[in-house]
Amino acid sequence: MKLKYMLAAGAILFSCAAAAQTSAGIAAYKSSPSIGKGYMEARYIRTPNAEEVKKDRRAAERGDASAQFQLALRYDVGLGVPQDYAESVKWLRKAADQGFVKAQYNLGCMYDSGQGVSQDHAEAAKWFRKAAEHGYASAQKNLGAMYGRGQGVPQNSIEAYVWSSIAVTSGDEGAMNNRDFAASKLSTEDLDTALKRAAELYEEIQQRQG
Repeated sequence: MKLKYMLAAGAILFSCAAAAQTSAGIAAYKSSPSIGKGYMEARYIRTPNAEEVKKDRRAAERGDASAQFQLALRYDVGLGVPQDYAESVKWLRKAADQGFVKAQYNLGCMYDSGQGVSQDHAEAAKWFRKAAEHGYASAQKNLGAMYGRGQGVPQNSIEAYVWSSIAVTSGDEGAMNNRDFAASKLSTEDLDTALKRAAELYEEIQQRQG
């Protein structure tokens, strides 16, 4: 699966390939090759000049996580540097290892699609979880979908409901169908358990964000 990008008014919107989140949100649990990643990172990057690229690189090499993330985006689309997915993954990982949440999410997308790195759904789930636990709604939705399908993590409809529900509460309405499908697989008792866990975990995430 290819990562997508869009050119608009001289800017780039960097995004993951996205699956439909209507009735296909349900099908995603069953057979779709995509888990409905949604937008990877809604960040515009204007076309840089050579000096700006050098400045970004120097900051990235000094360990600036934001600069590392931006450099990763440039490598993904070939903006000011040669397109190189492996190099994009390299800089995403550096930023992700420092706790840069958007880089963690994007790195999960790269592992899920197998771009610049060997496809590894367990690694994708690992990085989505890190971003999800810090409140990133799209990562929460993805993690819920992975639990629903048993991809990269053991299949667990309670966890699928929990993370999809948290994603909705965090503002990702695209997770509603996933949440509702997971609910349809739960007994009344299990749904009560999922509701309680979702509320508690959401509160923990809010406290973590300060």
